Amino acid sequence: MSNLPKSVRRSPRRFGLLTVLVWLACGQARAELPPTTEFDSPYQLRVESNGTVLEISGSFSWAVPQNVQAVLASEPGVRTVRLESPGGHLQPALEVANIIQQRGLDTYVGRLCASACTIAFLGGRQRWLAPDARLGFHQAYAPGFPSEEVNAFLKRAYEKFAIPPGFVAHVLRIGHTDIWYPAQEELRAVGYTTGAPPSEMLALGGSPFPRLTDITRSLRSTPDVAVIGFAEDLAGLLRQLQEANPEACWAFTHEEPDDTRNALPGTMLDAIAAARKRLAVSAKSSPVRIPDPDQRKKATAELLAAMRTKGQAAALTGLRAGADHAAFCPSVHELLQAALALPDPDRVLALRAVLWGG
Repeated sequence: MSNLPKSVRRSPRRFGLLTVLVWLACGQARAELPPTTEFDSPYQLRVESNGTVLEISGSFSWAVPQNVQAVLASEPGVRTVRLESPGGHLQPALEVANIIQQRGLDTYVGRLCASACTIAFLGGRQRWLAPDARLGFHQAYAPGFPSEEVNAFLKRAYEKFAIPPGFVAHVLRIGHTDIWYPAQEELRAVGYTTGAPPSEMLALGGSPFPRLTDITRSLRSTPDVAVIGFAEDLAGLLRQLQEANPEACWAFTHEEPDDTRNALPGTMLDAIAAARKRLAVSAKSSPVRIPDPDQRKKATAELLAAMRTKGQAAALTGLRAGADHAAFCPSVHELLQAALALPDPDRVLALRAVLWGG
């Protein structure tokens, strides 16, 4: 198998809060993140669970395989590789898959493994997903290289691990700026996963770094009063976190991997956990009627119009791609405050559109 050029990269789109915020700032119906998003996250290797689990988080850079080899050489007790990654370069991900396979290790995803990460996942002898975890797929992309060439490499990588042709063909139909999350049942049916994870893996929980989209996902089944309460909580949390550490606030809203330099203060972790628990309790109440995409689109347009009327449009500049990280959370705070200031029922519709997604 020929080596994939080092410029090959695959860029997923994220859905939910962040995508909607960028869309609001740019006024586009389908906003894309910068093409380097998949590669901007620094990677981390961390051994946990008494030396039995190696976690690989962040992007698959060219240095990852060599460092994975070094960690495994020094930690002979590792039996499982836990993956938490938006993707990265395809060739290093394939090399990691080969290392995992050669050592007879298992793979596990607690939250998200997308793009090139899905290749590394295939190296596992047993391949497990947490109940709410997702694998995200799309075709390969390399500026300056024919799409046929790079996708042929991707196809061979999947075929190496005996993934059915029909599944691979579907992946290759997903544009490189989109992402497909198959249901766990479908992944199991094609042999991508091998069964339910053991209890000791589930005990690890999700990523130790709380993810905003993990929290907002439950808004789909919570009543209006809970949506308003969470928006108020979130606005206050972002303001406090911005004051404590602007970079940590940006990382929290962008699903970046854990980084001790940008660690959330303990008080913030407690507050986020409390807000998440309140949403979980509310979700158990009677079912609610969720606004359809057209209603949410209308609500966001009206929110922007209200902000322009009040001279607040400039507050959204921190949401634009490439804006300074320190400006992001203040812009989110202003957006939430503007939505909260709307009269009902416009307020709830706007908040659902911003917090949930289009």
